[in-house]
Order: sequence, then structure tokens, then C-alpha cells
Amino acid sequence: MTGSTQAMLGWLRHYRRADLSHDLVASVTLIIFLVPQGLAYALLAGQPPQAGLYASIAPAICYALFGSSAALSVGPAALPALMTAAVIAGMAQLAPAQYAAVAAALALYSGLLRVALGSLRFGFIANFLSSSVVGGFVCGSAVLILLTQIPNLLGVPSHGASAVAIVEGIWAARHGIDWAAPAVSAGTLLALLACRKWLRALLRRIGLGETPADLLAKAAPILVMVLAAVAVSLGALPLRLVGQLPAGAPPLAWPPVAWSALLPMLPAIGAIALIGFIDSYSIAQMLAFKRRENVDANRELIALGVANVAAGVTGGFPVSASFSRSAANELAGARTQLAGLLAAVWMLLVLLAASGVFAKLPLAALAATIVVAVIPLVDLSLLRLAWRYERADAWIFIATGLGVLALGVVDAVMLGVTLSLALFVWRTSQPHVAELGRVAGSEHYRNRLRYTVQMQPGVLALRVDESLYFANFRFVFGSIVGVLRERPDTRSVLLVLSAVNAIDVSALQGLRDLNHGLAAQGVSLHLAEVKGPVMDRLRHSGFLDELSGAVHLSTHAAMLALRGGDAADFVI
Repeated sequence: MTGSTQAMLGWLRHYRRADLSHDLVASVTLIIFLVPQGLAYALLAGQPPQAGLYASIAPAICYALFGSSAALSVGPAALPALMTAAVIAGMAQLAPAQYAAVAAALALYSGLLRVALGSLRFGFIANFLSSSVVGGFVCGSAVLILLTQIPNLLGVPSHGASAVAIVEGIWAARHGIDWAAPAVSAGTLLALLACRKWLRALLRRIGLGETPADLLAKAAPILVMVLAAVAVSLGALPLRLVGQLPAGAPPLAWPPVAWSALLPMLPAIGAIALIGFIDSYSIAQMLAFKRRENVDANRELIALGVANVAAGVTGGFPVSASFSRSAANELAGARTQLAGLLAAVWMLLVLLAASGVFAKLPLAALAATIVVAVIPLVDLSLLRLAWRYERADAWIFIATGLGVLALGVVDAVMLGVTLSLALFVWRTSQPHVAELGRVAGSEHYRNRLRYTVQMQPGVLALRVDESLYFANFRFVFGSIVGVLRERPDTRSVLLVLSAVNAIDVSALQGLRDLNHGLAAQGVSLHLAEVKGPVMDRLRHSGFLDELSGAVHLSTHAAMLALRGGDAADFVI
């Protein structure tokens, strides 16, 4: 057994008997959540109801074996389900009989991509989606999910997965809306919202403890589903139902999708892999912080990848972590990944012995479940913060959110990433350059425009507040020349590099040109507060040998040396 495999199975090798009761209780809690969510998210993804239950078994087992988070619940979730529906809706040539195969292929190949990236230690890709992009994407996706469920709430056919197509379809079918579906939807929504708002407090009032009351309140959707099914059955209401599910274990098969059909899906596969990983990793980090545990990004990539491969070959669709299930799992006291593994076993038993109990469940009630679960995702708190702090990030949030509605989920991600990278380049291409002076009676040097400082004649001290690279050195060079034009008596230029973490080749060549240009004018170039890795590279390049001045340990040491003080010992 390799070291990597040992790390992944560490929880199983060191399992304690005392943890079993906690994991068992948590697994029962998980199955209560998984059944209605599996059915509901299969509806959202445009898949048969059993696909949601299939996607709750093998992926959960695989994550339990390979994942690093004890509380994370991996299975059907809103965002990958929506992205699956969007891909299927965008393939006009696709026959309904092929929907399941395409959904399984999306899971399989996005999973393989994640496994490859994790094996190559590409976990850092989580850093390439800013909070503004993720927040805008989640918010826009939540709105789109709510739109996709309106036809099911009203009991009319759905037309496509884009916002425009949905609205047009609802308008065209407005005269065919019957009272039964809206009545069941409204009743289910009201019951779910009432349980969310008041059930916990009511249970506490009758004497239940905080944790049991919280768990029962969160598990209320399954009770509401049962009541909806009973009401529809007793009233013989003309509603679309889940219908009889095929009994037995999930089928094991490679998705029959031709390679030629996969090529148009590649951007969607990449987006599903990236968004699913970032969403799940963020949830895992949040839970790990509460439990004072560590989650490894590369291991999470592999675990989520294996989980999606398992979903793809067992008739499921793309899966990721669910925040509501993971939070309930943690609240129920899950100690290890065994809780998720046991929940998968219970789901398998449900399919083997009790698949018929879902036959009378109305799709309108499932749609109401999705609506209540997704409403909290329409969170504008980040947008309000960005609007107060940095308007450019707020506009990226807005553009990404609107992009989901206007362009689709995959193009919206690409738009958000492009805008974020463009904003990063724009910000770093014009770094702040401060002219420094000494704060009287101290060894501190600050921006002369913000503080009352003492300037040293003949010395121009400039602090560059950004790493130097090809996109910004010309701006820095121009800033230095501009200040020199106002200081004709300058004999020494001191660059304070305390904020410079890296200097690329283009910037190094620019520094050489600056050094030679200043020397030709009788002006020496000095450096101060150079960070270790940057110093190593400068020394190795030979630049320090040709530097007309010196490298100083601190700004104050440099100033003392340049005015003839006794700080020569501080020269590096």
C-alpha cells in the first residue's frame, strides 16, 4: 500500500469503537436528507428520479474512502444538477433517451479530469475563481434554478434551461395551468417555510434538546413530502408523479456517448469539474475550521473525481458536496467518513426494498423542495460589501450573475474568470509608488503625501507596492523618471522593495536599464528591504555585481549610509 493510499484510508485504519454510535446517528440523519434531495436534484438535472438516488450511493462510498473531510456529504447538489440540465438543453440534436447517458458522461469525464488534476497537484486552481465570480455565479445560478422550477410548480411543460426559454414557455402555457399543481406547490412551500422558521423553536419549547430540535427541523422536508403524497393520493389530484422507480442496485455501465459528441461538451466538463471542486472544497474548509482539522486540496480533487467517476458508471449525474447535508452531518455528530458510507448503504437498502414508496410523490412538491433549498443561495451580502469596498469587484459579481441568466452557466464562468484576470492585470499594471520621508524622531519612513516627514537632500526614496513584472515595470520606470524630473538635485535613488515578492525577467532587464541610465547621469541606484527569494535571484543573475549603489538591510540603514552616517555595517 502506497503512502498516498495509506493517507486516504487513515481514518479506517485508526477507527475507534467509541465513534461508531456517533457515525451511525449521523448516517440516519444523512439518509433523511438524501432521499428528498436526491429525487429533487434529479428533477432539476432533467434526469429520471432514480438517478438522484443512484448518485447518492457509489459517490458517497468513494468519497468516504478517499476524502479528507469527516463531515462532508458528497452526492446530488443544486449547482452540478443545474449545469447538467444546461448542457443537455444546449444539445438540440439530443434525443430524450440520450439524456441519462450524457449526464453520466459529464460526471465520468469531469471526475477523470479532477483525478488527473489532483494527481498533478493542481489543487491551487481553487485560487483562480475570485469570491466575486463564485458569489455572482452562485447567486445567478440560484435565480436560474428558481426559474427552472416554476413550470413544475405550475404543472406545465418545461421548455429548455435558459431564462428566456423558461419565461417564454410559461407564458405560452399560461392558459393551460390547472389549480391542482399550484395548490400543492403553495401548500408544500408554506409548510416547508413554516418548518424552517418555527419548527425548531416549537420543538425546543416542548422540551427537546438543541441538537435534536435542530436536526428534526432540518429533516422536516421528508415529512412534508409524505404529507404531500398522501394528500395527492386521497384527493386523486391530476398531477405528474415520480412514478414507480426500478428496484435494485444501480446499474454498472460505461456511458454510451461517442467521442465526437464529447468534443462540444469539453468546456462544460471543465466548468463542472472546477465549480464542483471549489464549491465542495470551500464547504470542507469551513467544516474543518470548526473541527480544527485539515483538508488537503489535492486529495479533495482526487476524492471528488473518484466520486464523480463512480456516479458516471452507476447511472448518476455530476455530484458535489451539499452544504445543508454536510452541516447536518456535522451537527449530528459525525466523527469519521463512516457516516457517509453507512448512509450510502441505507440508500441502497431503500432502492432494494422500498423503491415503490415514491410512486405517489408529486413533482410539484419536489419542485417546492428545490425552491426552499435554493432560496438561501440568493445571497447579496458579498455584493453589498464589494459595492462599499471595491466597485470593480461588485461589477464582476453582477456581470457573472447576469451572465448565468443571459449566456448560460458555462459561459458565465468563463466571463467571470476573464473579467477577474483582466481586473488583476489592470490593478497590478499601475502599482502604487510612494515617495518616502522620515517620521521625525523615529526610524520609520512613510509616504510624504500622507504623513509629515523629513526629506533627505539628494536622496530619492521610493517604495514600490507591487511585485515587478512585464505588465507594470514601464509604469514604475515612468513614475521614477517623473519624480526625478521634479528633483534635479538627486544623487541617489533608493528603491524600497518590502512589498515586492517577485521580479520577472522583463522587470529585471528594466532594472538593469534603469541602473545604467541613472549611472550615466551620475546618480547611483540602491535597494533596501529586499526579500530573501528575490535577493537570491538577483544575486544569481549577476545584477547585484553591476549595481551602481548597494543593497541595504532597511530603509533607515540606507538613509544613514547615504548621508555619511555609521550604518555601513548594515549594507548587504
